[in-house]
Amino acid sequence: MSELEIVRTCALLHDIGKLECWANRQPWSKHIYYTYRFVKECLGEELALHAMRHHTGLSYPKEDKPQTLVEKIVCLADNIASGADRPEEPGTGTPVPSPPIKLTHVLSEEKVRKKLDARELAYLSQKIKLKLGNLERKFAENPRDTYFRNIFKVLENDGESELRFVPADTREHINDVSLWDHLKLTAAFATCIYREGWKGDSPKDYKFALISGDADKISNFINQSLRLPDLRARSELIKKATEETREHLSIFLGPECVLFAAGGSFLALCPPELAEKALEGARERFEKATRGRVSITVSYTVKRGDEFLKNFGGIWESSHRQMRLEKSRRLLIDEVVIDENLEVCDVCKMKPWTREDEQRVLPTVPPRKERLCESCWELRESGKGVWLNDLKENECNYVACIRADGDDIGRVLAGRKFREENKASTPSRISTLSDIIHRTCEKELEEIAKRFRGRPVFAGGDDFLAFTPGKVGLKVAREAASKFREEMAGKCTMSAGVAIFHYKLPVYVGVEVAGYLLKRAKECGKDKVAFAVIGGSGVTSSELEKIKPRTWNELDTILEIVDSMRKRDVASSQLRRIAETASKNCDEAEILIKYQMGREIIPWQKGKRFLSYLETGLFSDAFLIYNLFKGD
Repeated sequence: MSELEIVRTCALLHDIGKLECWANRQPWSKHIYYTYRFVKECLGEELALHAMRHHTGLSYPKEDKPQTLVEKIVCLADNIASGADRPEEPGTGTPVPSPPIKLTHVLSEEKVRKKLDARELAYLSQKIKLKLGNLERKFAENPRDTYFRNIFKVLENDGESELRFVPADTREHINDVSLWDHLKLTAAFATCIYREGWKGDSPKDYKFALISGDADKISNFINQSLRLPDLRARSELIKKATEETREHLSIFLGPECVLFAAGGSFLALCPPELAEKALEGARERFEKATRGRVSITVSYTVKRGDEFLKNFGGIWESSHRQMRLEKSRRLLIDEVVIDENLEVCDVCKMKPWTREDEQRVLPTVPPRKERLCESCWELRESGKGVWLNDLKENECNYVACIRADGDDIGRVLAGRKFREENKASTPSRISTLSDIIHRTCEKELEEIAKRFRGRPVFAGGDDFLAFTPGKVGLKVAREAASKFREEMAGKCTMSAGVAIFHYKLPVYVGVEVAGYLLKRAKECGKDKVAFAVIGGSGVTSSELEKIKPRTWNELDTILEIVDSMRKRDVASSQLRRIAETASKNCDEAEILIKYQMGREIIPWQKGKRFLSYLETGLFSDAFLIYNLFKGD
C-alpha cells in the first residue's frame, strides 16, 4: 500500500470517533478508542491503530501514543491544524461531554450554528460508516483511488458534509471549528509533512507553502456583453474554470490540500518544493478552460509550521499582499491583432464575426442583426434561457441589477475579528470562516434572488451579482445584506449598489452603474446601499455623483414609506406635491401636509405618519420608487 495514502487517510479519520464518544458521554480522551473501532470496521486493524495513536498527553497510556512514522506525522499535523488555542488537554470545562453538543460561530460564542443530541451524533457516525462500508481489501489493492473516490468523497459529501456542523471540540470558546474542517486540515498538513520528509516532532522544523490564484480582470470579462445570457454564460465559464483548477490541485496535491476554490480564486496548502509546479498546472488548467480569454495570477508564501500554528491569519494576509504585488507586476493588456478590413464581433470587439443572432436586432442605421464571433456565439447559446425583458413585470419596463460585497472581509480573514473575540487565527478558524462566507453568498443569497423571480449571475467569495424585477430590487438587496450579517453572527456587514434601469438598455449599463454605486456605498462608511433609477436615455456620471448612499435602516424606512404610499388613500398628485416640496424645503412640505390634513384631503392618521416620515429626510427618495412602480 502507498504510505502517503495511509498517512492522509489516517489523518482524515483520526477524530472520527468523537461522534460516538460524545454520544455515549464518555471522557474526552476516550475518542481515540472509538476512532479505532470505526476505522477497523472500515479499513482494518493496521490503519485503525495508526488513526487512533495521535495524542501524546498524560491522559493517554504509553501504548496508545504515536509509535510509527505514520502516527507521528498525524500527531504533528493534528497539533498544527488545531492551533495555539486548542491544547491537547482540556483546559476548562468537564472532560466528559454532555450532549447536546453545540457548534458555535467562529466570530461569536453567542450564536449557535447547530446543536446535536446523543441520538443525532450516533446516527451520523453509523451513517458515515455505512456509506464507507468495508474498504480494507479495496484500499489494499488501490489505495489512491479508494481514498479519492470513496473515503474523501463520503466525508466531504460533495460539499454538503454533515460534519461541517459538528464541532471539533466541545469545550466553550473553542467549540467553533467544525470537525470536517479540522479533519481536512489535519490531512492537508500530514500530506505536506510526509512529502517534505520527517524531521522530528517540532512544527518549526517544517515549512509549508500557501499557494493562491486570482483571475485577472474578471469583471471586465463578465461585464463585456450587452446581453444577460452572455453575462450568465461568462459567469458559468469562470465557475467551470475554477472547478477545473480545483480538480488539478486535488489530483496533484490531494483534495485535502485545497482550502478554497470559488469565483475565480483558489487557496491551497502545498510542500514548498512543489509550489511552482502546482501553480503552473493550475494556471494552465484555468486559462485553457476559459479558452485564453481570462488569465489568472498565481503566487505563494512559505512559512514555518509554528507560524501556521500561531498566526495563520497573518500568513493569509501576507499571501494576499503577495498576490497584489504579483498582479501589479503583470502587464495585463489584451493582445489583439485584427485585420482592419474585417468587421469584429459586436460583443467582445476582438475577433472577426462569423454568425448573426436572428433574435437580436441592433438599432443601427439601417438596423441589422447582432454579429458574434465563434467564441461569443458559443457563450450566447449556452447562456440562453432568460433575457432582461423576461424579468420585467406587467407594464413596468424596469429591471434591477444588484452588486453586493462584504465589508473589510480581507481584514476579517486576517484575524482582526478573532482578536476582538480573544481567539487565535488558527488554520481551522480561517478555513471555517472562509467556508461560511462563500456558502452564504453562493447558496443563501442566490436563494433570496430566486425567491423574488431574480436571476443570480455571480456568487463567490463575498461577492454577489444578480438581476431581478425592478420593483423588488431594493428588497432583494436588503434581504441579502441581512442574511449576510446574520450568517456572520452580526460581526460583518455588506454594502450594495442597486441600479434600476430600463430593460432595453444594454446589460452592462446596469452592471457598471451598480458597481459604481457599490463603490460609493463603500467610500461613505460601508454597511450601506446606494441606488439609482436609470431611464431609457441612460445616466451621466455627474448625476451618479449626487446620489447619497443610505444605511440599511434608512432603506427600511424608505420601503416602509413606499408601502404606505401604495395604500392609495392619498392621491398620487398629492404625494408628488409633497415630495417635490420636501426636496426643496422640508418646512414648507410640513406646512403643506398639515394644510391638506385640515382640508381632509389627507386622512388625519396618514398625515401624522407622513409628518414623521418627513423628519427622516427620505420622503423624496421613497416617492421616486413609488412613482416608478405605482402601476404595478
